[in-house]
Amino acid sequence: MHRIYNSGILAGALVFLISVIVISVGFIPSTANVVTAQIGSMATLQNIDANYAISIIPGASQRESAYHYYPPAVAVPTGTTVAWFNNDFGQPHTVTSGSPNASDIGTVFNSGVMPATANSFFQYTFNRGGDIAYHCIIHPWRAAVVSVSNAIERGTYFGLSSGTGPVWDFNKDFRTLLNIEPLTVPLDRTTPIAYNITISKNDNSTGGDTGNNVFSDTYVTNGEALPLELVRGSGNETISYGPDFSSTGAYHIEGPFFTGNSNYTIRAEITSINDQPPQNQIVDEFSLKTVA
Repeated sequence: MHRIYNSGILAGALVFLISVIVISVGFIPSTANVVTAQIGSMATLQNIDANYAISIIPGASQRESAYHYYPPAVAVPTGTTVAWFNNDFGQPHTVTSGSPNASDIGTVFNSGVMPATANSFFQYTFNRGGDIAYHCIIHPWRAAVVSVSNAIERGTYFGLSSGTGPVWDFNKDFRTLLNIEPLTVPLDRTTPIAYNITISKNDNSTGGDTGNNVFSDTYVTNGEALPLELVRGSGNETISYGPDFSSTGAYHIEGPFFTGNSNYTIRAEITSINDQPPQNQIVDEFSLKTVA
C-alpha cells in the first residue's frame, strides 16, 4: 500500500505566479562556473534544465534551524543538474562550493547572492564524480554535500546510473538518485513516455520468498529519461511523489522496505510511447544491494 503525491500538493504553498528573469548577483569568484540566479518556483517552472530540486527552507537563516538546505545530503549520478530554490522568503542566501574558510571556496560553483524574493533559484550540472561540500557565504554555519557517482549499468534496453552505484551504503547515504535512460527509444523532450517501475526484495535469509514485490508504480516523462530517487523511509508507509517541477524533474520513492544488508531487483519497463504501447517489450532488470 502506498500513496502518490504530486508536486502541486507538496509544493502548493510555494506557488508564486511570477516570471522567470535573470538578475545580477553579488560575490562571484572569478573561477565560478555559473554567475546568475533566477526567479521562479518549483511548482510553476515547467521546463527548466534541471533533474533535481533542493530547497533552502524557511527559517534557514536562523542558527537554530534544523536544516539550511534540504535535503542536506544527496547522492546523484554524473550528468545530474541540481536546482537550489530560495524558499526562505525575505532572506538572501548563496549556494557556494567548498567549506567555510577553505581555500577553494566557489571554485566549482557559486550562485552569487540569491535575492530575498519568492523562490529564486540556481542550478549546476555535476559532470565529475566525488563528494562536493557547499555552504552559504552569508550564513556559513550551515553546509551540505552532493555526492556524485560515475557508476552506470547497461542493459539491453536501458542504462541505469546511480548516485551510489550498485551498492547503497546507508552509513553514508540516506537517499540515492537513479537515472533510467532508454537506449532504443529516441528522447525528444516532447513525446510522453510511461515507465513502469517494480522493486522486488530478494531475501534468502530465511529460505522464504526470493522475489517479493515491495513496490510498483508508473511514471510519465515528456520524452526524457526517468530520474527516480530512492529514499530510506523512517515511517511505516510507502509514499511516491514528484516530479520536482511542474512537468519535469525527479520522482521519489520513500519506503520502509529499504533495509540494511538486503538485495533488490529494479525492473524498468516502457509501457507506452505517446499513449501507445510499444511494438515490442522494452524491459530490463537491475540489481541493487543495500548495506548498513
